[in-house]
Amino acid sequence: MKINWKVVFSLFKRDLRLYFTNPTGYVFITLFIFLSAAAAFWQERFFANNLANLDQLNEVFPYLLLVFIPALTMGVWADEKRQGTDELLLTLPATDFEVVLGKFFAALGVYSASLILSLSHVLVLFWLGSPDLGLMVANYFGYWLLGAAFISVGMVASLLTDNITIGFVLGALFCAILVFIEPIAAVFGESVKNALAPLGVFWHFQDFAQGVISLSGLLYFLSIIGLMLYVNVTLLGNRHWPAEADGYPMSVHQWVRMVSLVIAIISVNVILGRLHWRLDVTAEKLHTLSAETKRLLSEIPEDRPVFIHAYISKEVPEPFVQTRQNLISFLREIDAVAGNRVEVAIHDTEPYSKEAIEAREKFGITPQEVFNPGSARASVAQIFMGVAFTCGAEEQVIPFMDRGLPVEYELIRSIRVVARTGRKKIGVVRTAAQLFGGFDFQTFQSQPEWPVVQELKKQYEVVQISADQPIKEELDGLLVALPSSMPQEELDNLKDYIEQGHPALILVDPLPLFKPALSPSERAGADRNPFMRNQGPPPKPKGDIEAFLRELGVNWNKRQIVWDTYNPHPDFATLPPEFVFIGQGNGNPEAINPEDRVTSGLQELVFLYPGYLQPSASKDYEFTPLVKTGFVSASLPYSRLIRRSFFGFQLAGRGVPHIPNDLDYVIAARINGDTVTKDTTETQKKVNVIVVADLDFISQQFFEIRKRGFQNLNFDNIPFFLNCMDVLVGDESFIELRKRRVKHRTLTRVEAQTQKFVEQRTKEEQDAEAEARRALEEARKRLNEKVAEVRRRPDLDAQTKEIMARNLQEVENRRFEALKKNIEAEKEAKILRSKEHMEAQIRRIQNTIKTFAVLLPPVPVFLVGVFIFIRRRRREKEGAAAVRRLRG
Repeated sequence: MKINWKVVFSLFKRDLRLYFTNPTGYVFITLFIFLSAAAAFWQERFFANNLANLDQLNEVFPYLLLVFIPALTMGVWADEKRQGTDELLLTLPATDFEVVLGKFFAALGVYSASLILSLSHVLVLFWLGSPDLGLMVANYFGYWLLGAAFISVGMVASLLTDNITIGFVLGALFCAILVFIEPIAAVFGESVKNALAPLGVFWHFQDFAQGVISLSGLLYFLSIIGLMLYVNVTLLGNRHWPAEADGYPMSVHQWVRMVSLVIAIISVNVILGRLHWRLDVTAEKLHTLSAETKRLLSEIPEDRPVFIHAYISKEVPEPFVQTRQNLISFLREIDAVAGNRVEVAIHDTEPYSKEAIEAREKFGITPQEVFNPGSARASVAQIFMGVAFTCGAEEQVIPFMDRGLPVEYELIRSIRVVARTGRKKIGVVRTAAQLFGGFDFQTFQSQPEWPVVQELKKQYEVVQISADQPIKEELDGLLVALPSSMPQEELDNLKDYIEQGHPALILVDPLPLFKPALSPSERAGADRNPFMRNQGPPPKPKGDIEAFLRELGVNWNKRQIVWDTYNPHPDFATLPPEFVFIGQGNGNPEAINPEDRVTSGLQELVFLYPGYLQPSASKDYEFTPLVKTGFVSASLPYSRLIRRSFFGFQLAGRGVPHIPNDLDYVIAARINGDTVTKDTTETQKKVNVIVVADLDFISQQFFEIRKRGFQNLNFDNIPFFLNCMDVLVGDESFIELRKRRVKHRTLTRVEAQTQKFVEQRTKEEQDAEAEARRALEEARKRLNEKVAEVRRRPDLDAQTKEIMARNLQEVENRRFEALKKNIEAEKEAKILRSKEHMEAQIRRIQNTIKTFAVLLPPVPVFLVGVFIFIRRRRREKEGAAAVRRLRG
C-alpha cells in the first residue's frame, strides 16, 4: 500500500501546532514531568536504596501513563467530532490510514516531547552519582514504547465518542486492561493468570527496566500499536461499509477479521519470542555471555562433550520470572556458542510429571517451595529450576537456581568442573570452628557443615585434615578457620607445613559472633557448662596465635576490634560501627585493592567485629593489603565490647564511646616471599598465605543474602573468599566471572554530604567524652584536696584527722557520685543532641534534593504555558476590540 507521506506530515504538523499553541497542553506536560519526578525521587525508598537509577519510577510508570495518555488522546477524534471538523478532515485527498497515521504521530510527538523534557531526571541522577547510561537508554526506550502503545489504545477510545470526558474514561479503562490483566486473571485461577500474564505490559516492560531490549518486548508493543491502528482505520472506515456482504452483516466480517488478526499476532509473538533474542545495553552486560565465558567454552575438549539437562517449570511466581528467563537465555546462548562441545536439553517440568520423576531419580533434583505473592489461594508454589551437567562419569548438579545466584557463573563453573578429569585438592584444617560440622555437646545436636565448604566442593576436592600430627598430605591449598582455637602443638605443625611453601587461607577473628566463646581472648573450653556432664574430653590450652602469625609475617592483636562509621545502607543505620562496610564510598581509594587479582573489580564487603593486621617487623616477607577501612575508624579492646554473665556472652550496647583517628586499618592482606635461616643448618622458608581478620564474613547469613537476592544487598564476601582460594591454588579461571554483577552506583553526592555530618557527630561525641572526663577529674581532684587539707591540719591528732578525713571522704564521695551522674547525663544529652542534629541535617539534605528534583524540572514548561496563555488572551482581546470597532 502506497502512503502519501506529505499528507501524513501535514496532519502531523496541524495537530502538533494545535497542541503546543494551547496552554492546556503545557499543563499536561508539566503535570507529567512533576508526577514522574515525584515517583522517581520523592519516595523514601530512593534514599534507602542509595542507588542512582530509576527503579522507583519503573515500578509505577505504567500506572502514571494510565492518567497521562488518556488525557492526551481523549480529544484526538472527539474534538474533531464536537467541533464538526471531522467531515472536513475526512474529505481530504487522503486515505483513512494516512489520517490515522497523522493523528497517531502527532500524539506520539507530544508524548515524545514530554519524555525528552523529563530527561531532567537523568541529569539529577548524574548530579547525585554516576548512573549507567545504557540502563537509562533502555529505560526511556521502554517508556517510549509503552506510551506509543497506550496512545494507539487511547485513540480507539476517543473514536468511539464525541465527548472528551467519556473519551478519557474509556481510554483509561482500555489501557487499564493491559496493566491489570494479571491480577484480574488471578481471580479465575492460577492457570488462567499464568496464561494471560504475557499479555500484560509489566511482563514485557520489565526487560527494559533492567537494561535489556528484548525481541519479545519489541514485538509485544509493536503488535499492540499495529493492532490498535488497524482498529482505528476499521472504525473510521465504517461509513463506507455496505449493509451486507455474502449474506452477512458487514460488522460480522470485520469482527472475524479482527479476531483472526489478534490470533495471528499472538501466534507470531509466541513463535518469535522463543528465540530469546535480547540486546543488553547496560555497562556490565550481565545478560549476555562474556568474552571470558566464550573463551572457557572454547577450551572444552571436543572429545569430552558436556551434556546439560535443565528441569525448569513452565510457569513460576513473579519473583522468579526474570531468573527463569535469564537461565533459559544463557543455556540457549551456551548451546549456540559451544557447538558440539556442549549439548543442552531444556525440559518443561511440573510436579509429578514424567520429567519430574526423571529429574529426581537421575540427578536428585526436586521441586522447591517458594513464596508465591500472586496466588490468591496458596502462599507457596512448587517449582523446578535445577540443572544437571554430565561428562563421562563426572556429574555436577545445581539443585535449584535461586534468584540471587549469578546464573552465568554457576553454569560455566559447573561446565568447566565436570569437563575436567581432575580437580585441585583443598584441605580444611580441623579447628573449633567446625567448618565440616560435628556434634555440639552444649546443644547435644549435630551441626551441619558450613555453606562455605559446600561452595568449595562445587569446584575442588575438599578434605578435612588434622594438625595434631605433622601434615604430610599433598594438597594444593589449605583453609584454616580460627587457628586461635588450636593448641600449640597443632599450630607448630601447621606453621611447618605452611613454611614449606604450601598456600593457605587463614581466617582469624577477635570476636566470632557465631560463637563468642571461641574468641582468642577467652580460655579454651569457655563455652563448656560446668554443671553438665558428658561434654567430651577437656580441650587443650590454646596456643600462641600471635607468635604463630608473626612467624608468617603478620602482626595481629587478638584483643583489638576495628570499627568504622562508613555505612552506605540507610536501612541498616542502627547497626553498630563494628559492622564494618568496605567500599569506595568510605573515602579510602585503597579500601579494596584495585591492583591485586584477588580484589580488583570487587565493590562492597562487610565484616562483623573484625580485627586488623600489620606487617611483622621481624620477617622480610612482602605484605600486600587487600582490604582497608576508611579514615573515620579506630579500634576498641575486646573487653569493652563483650559482657560475660551466667547466661553466656553478650555484646555491649551502643553506649560504648567511639573516638576515631586518622588511620586506616588492614582487615585482609596477602603475604608471600621466602627467607633463609641459618642456625645449626641452613633452612629455606617460603610463605604464600592470605590472612583475613574475620571469620563471620563467610557465615550462613551472607550465603542466604547471596542466594535469595535481597534487594540492594549485593555483598562481595563470597566472591572475595573464593578469589582468595583460587589465587592461592593457582586456578583463576572464574575470577573474572565472579566480578560480573551490577555495579553498585550509589548516590555519591548524598554519601559525601552525609559523611561530613557523621564526622561532625563523631567529633562532637569525642568532645563530649573529653569534657565529661575533665569534669570528673576536676571533681576527683577537689575531693582529694579537701581530704589532704584535713590531714595537714596541725591542731588535730592523728585519730581525729583520720575520722574527719573518712567522714569528709564519705560525704564528698556521695557528692562526687551525684556529680558523676549529672556529668554522664549531660554527656549523653549532648551525644543525643548531636545525633538528632545529624539526622535532621541528613533529612534536610534529602528534602532539598527531593524538592529541587521534583519542582524545578516542570518550571520551564509551566512558564512557557503561562506565556502562551497570556499571548493567546492578548490576541483574543485584540480580536474582540477589532470586531467592536468594525461594528461601530
